[in-house]
Amino acid sequence: METLIAYTFANDSTARAAAGRARVEAYYGALLRNEAKHQGYDGRTVGLHMWDRHDGSCLWPSWHDTGDTRVASVHAPLGYQRLIGDVEPYDGPAHLAKAVRRTPASFLDLAPPFTMAVLDPAAERLDLFTDSIGVGRLFQLRVRDGWVWSNRPVAALLFAGVPAAAAPRGWTFAAACGWFMDDSTPYDGVLTVPGATHIVADGHRQQRTVSRIETTSVWSTDNAHTAEETAAALQDVARSVGRLWPGRPTVDLSGGRDSRVVAGAFLAAGVDLKLNSYDAVPGELDVAESLVQLLPRPVEHVVSRKTPGQPVPAKPTAAPPSLEMVDRALRWHRYAEGLRPASYLFHTPPASLAGVAHLAIGGAGGEVAHGHFYPRDVLQLDALPLQSKLHAFSNHLQARLVPAAGPAGDARSAVAEQVDRVLRAAVHGGIENATMLDYFYVVERLRRWGTTGERTGVVSPLLIPSFVRSAFALDPAHRVENALHRELVRRLVPAWSDVPFFAPRPTVSTRRSPAKVRCLADAADRDLIEQLLRDVEGFESLDTLWAASVAGASSAAGEATLRQALWRAAFDQHVAEVNRHLPNAPTKAPAVTPKPPAPRRRGPLVRAVGRSRLWRAYRRIQRGRQ
Repeated sequence: METLIAYTFANDSTARAAAGRARVEAYYGALLRNEAKHQGYDGRTVGLHMWDRHDGSCLWPSWHDTGDTRVASVHAPLGYQRLIGDVEPYDGPAHLAKAVRRTPASFLDLAPPFTMAVLDPAAERLDLFTDSIGVGRLFQLRVRDGWVWSNRPVAALLFAGVPAAAAPRGWTFAAACGWFMDDSTPYDGVLTVPGATHIVADGHRQQRTVSRIETTSVWSTDNAHTAEETAAALQDVARSVGRLWPGRPTVDLSGGRDSRVVAGAFLAAGVDLKLNSYDAVPGELDVAESLVQLLPRPVEHVVSRKTPGQPVPAKPTAAPPSLEMVDRALRWHRYAEGLRPASYLFHTPPASLAGVAHLAIGGAGGEVAHGHFYPRDVLQLDALPLQSKLHAFSNHLQARLVPAAGPAGDARSAVAEQVDRVLRAAVHGGIENATMLDYFYVVERLRRWGTTGERTGVVSPLLIPSFVRSAFALDPAHRVENALHRELVRRLVPAWSDVPFFAPRPTVSTRRSPAKVRCLADAADRDLIEQLLRDVEGFESLDTLWAASVAGASSAAGEATLRQALWRAAFDQHVAEVNRHLPNAPTKAPAVTPKPPAPRRRGPLVRAVGRSRLWRAYRRIQRGRQ
């Protein structure tokens, strides 16, 4: 799990960098189990540092030092051979740095996620590059006489010595739609560097130059052979995986669209691989097995099947500590720095940042080619005049993204304005049909997929620019029909062309027996949750939603809003933890005056007055249970 820091300071850079490095290592030491190796360089005005728990699984070095150049890489540059030829991975960073500094636009040919920083000590120059979508993550923080950049917002704050605080703008967006829109983040003062960006910090001149290629130009094309270009690029990515990760990669193969294209790219590239399928949805495994049988040569196929008649574990009579949701939310913020969505609240967070090392190859990004945000009547709406179409698509996105109850008016307005802004940016870039919904998905949603950008070893071949260009070149009707996926499969594995993509069909039993909504009020720490939800900025009507949760009468949307509100409330405790590593920084979450509680059973925590006191009481109870 790499942590990158790059900076430019006008004054006292060496001393400040040493103090900042110590704070970063003190905070992340336990999270990385003290296994991260540090390498870095501090110049007079610029510097670059990298911490990496390198386990030898990837041959591309996260830190490369030639004496003349220092290169720090976050993730691995899939498809790098297109830029620098068949260079050995351990020599690759210097060659790649030279190539992209000479022609910055060529960086966009690499498959996301990938972020790179290049430092030239003699010239006191720092170059930073983000991938075409921005999945690789780079955040920036302005300080009084310079800038700090990092792939982790907390690392940027600690290195700069700036206290962490919740960002009002970012959490206003999150209250309504669940993520941090535009360039906002969970942390005040920390902004997201968008995709397709090249930053140059010139220490000698004390200048910072930012250039960005307009995304509509990155994804638009007049090339009539986009599918052919994409098929070749996908095979290049597959060969990169075979070159960068020793051993046989495991590629998932379901009966659906995206995994079939990805698996087809590896097979067409001649990469020795293992296919893996899950028996998760009735009928889907049958399609996957039929695909394997159609291959002209044998390929190892591993299947994870359900065990018929397997007994269901008895429900425990007492909720274990893992069901205490406030602590779980805090642990998620500690792990993902507020960037994971609140939907992860019912999942157990990893124990540390050092816990995942395996290679994961998936189909993230394929949604761009099959209308992920399309309404059912998309073709009818697409026939409207442009202004009516903009209005209809904006209303559709707002209805889909923002719950009917819970978010406050300011949060709803902020999301509505950002939706309109992005759709109009698409129109200004020449996109006047329903593809503007796909543009919104890529610009606003795709780059925030948590598991794709937050750890190394995640390979998402369908994020390459040529795939997005091919998807955008489709008209909406062809996108609905999965035309690009069908054409790519035909080119990559012709034997699979006639096998329909699996589509699950609802059964009578699923229509009559919807899944039970998981109620937040069933948690072991419901008293603490109730108090934390009394006054959460960006939300309204939480009392009503909580009462429904207590009664077991919640809707799925209502519970999602409660989880989002708790996610925001727990973030204050995370901020207090971070600030304990800064001298003279506030370490307590702001106290709140609770509203009179609704009549119901009272627990000992109800008597606490503010969030910080509630938290201390909660921790005392936890220690007593151990």
